[in-house]
Amino acid sequence: MKKRVIVIFAAVITVVAIPTAANAHVGVQLRGNTLVAGQSSRIYLSLGHGCTYKNTQYGTRIFSAVIPSTAGKPTPEFHQGFKATVVASTEVDAKNNPLSYTVTWTAKSANYTIDPYTFYDFGLKVKWDASPQKIFFPTTQTCYAPSSTSGVKKPLYLRWIQTDGTTPAATEDTEFGPAPAVTTVAG
Repeated sequence: MKKRVIVIFAAVITVVAIPTAANAHVGVQLRGNTLVAGQSSRIYLSLGHGCTYKNTQYGTRIFSAVIPSTAGKPTPEFHQGFKATVVASTEVDAKNNPLSYTVTWTAKSANYTIDPYTFYDFGLKVKWDASPQKIFFPTTQTCYAPSSTSGVKKPLYLRWIQTDGTTPAATEDTEFGPAPAVTTVAG
């Protein structure tokens, strides 16, 4: 009996203590909004945590998402303490329309840094393409850690950009994972 309890305890500790790529990402929240192709909707990109560097957590200061043209030109949700920008890609289709838009929310000061131990949702108003399909939203979180150089902050990145099921190995300052996605449906 005692041996069985120790084995179960060890298994629970292993599951709880080892983070996995599946739980360390940006997710998509719909909050009851539609995924019907050809219709307008709202989605919320939900950050699950901040960045880790040398076993210390740092909050997110900048969050950006690439919105493909299949979700239309996005309108970002207002967030107190953040400046939102929408920049069209320089790549265009045959009709000279941008292939994507990058939406970036930047904290106006360190006071608005998102706590690394909490989640946070950034909303977008979109209009889905008329064809039902899977749509990926590659995202990047930027955090800052103190640097060994006086007065300079070291940028850290969480790049949730993978659309092919692979996950590149993390580097000292960048972690990679799957891009959040939705699948639109016929109306």
